[in-house]
Amino acid sequence: MKNLFKVIFFVLFVFFLNCGKEANEESAAPLESAKMSSDVAMEKKVAPSAPRAEETLDADSAPNQLGQVFVPIQNTSERLLEYQVQLSYQTQDLIKTRKDLLTFITKYGFIESSSAVNTDSPYMNLRVHIRSEKLYDALIELDSYGVLLSEDISTVDHTEGMVWQKIKSNREKIRLGRRTNANNQTSGNSKNWEAIEEAITDSENNLDQSEHEIWKIKDRVKWATLNINFSSPIPPDKIQIPTYKNAFIGILNVFLELTYYLIWMIPFLLLAGILYFPLKKVYHYFKK
Repeated sequence: MKNLFKVIFFVLFVFFLNCGKEANEESAAPLESAKMSSDVAMEKKVAPSAPRAEETLDADSAPNQLGQVFVPIQNTSERLLEYQVQLSYQTQDLIKTRKDLLTFITKYGFIESSSAVNTDSPYMNLRVHIRSEKLYDALIELDSYGVLLSEDISTVDHTEGMVWQKIKSNREKIRLGRRTNANNQTSGNSKNWEAIEEAITDSENNLDQSEHEIWKIKDRVKWATLNINFSSPIPPDKIQIPTYKNAFIGILNVFLELTYYLIWMIPFLLLAGILYFPLKKVYHYFKK
């Protein structure tokens, strides 16, 4: 009887244990399915953005492209900036590019210097001045004339210099007014009259110089300087066949030169032949 109770107890224990495992598996299955569905939803949300990132990367890493052109910030109300731009382009047709540049220059500014060579490796160098407020439009249009190889854009800040020149100008105006009043109150016979006149002249010269410096700063800020270089692709090596006709012409020229000098030498050879026999007889006579 005891053995029978033990067997029954063991069977019941195993039965309840298996039921507990099945219940845990059934409760865990909905959790796993819910987790998988949330992961799929997240993948669907992330998937559309992945190709865009790849497209952006491909666009940025495209060969022979420097990206968007530099956008100059026209902040003339706060800073006085002089733009200096160095650009290098490659063009397939330099003659056409030169014609387009003539129209470009008349549209945006004026040319300071230019040089062009049309040989096996043609190139063109330009130094032009463009209105600063039109610099961005000018750079965009220049990109249509060739492939941009290099770009160097720098600025010179004239804000501090302008402030100092205005201080000097205002100070000289005050000095000029004070010295003019002193001059008006001094008679021509006074000893200080010449010194006051000289001081007034110095103030006027200093004022003119300050005004001139202010004008130069405004002019430099108003006009951006562009140094532009256009070149053509390096042509492939060619088989150079020499002109054999030149060799024959050279030989003929040498032969003609020799005959020319020979004609000059004929009279001297004849004279030497005529004098040879008498001089020989005289030589043998004295030798005996």
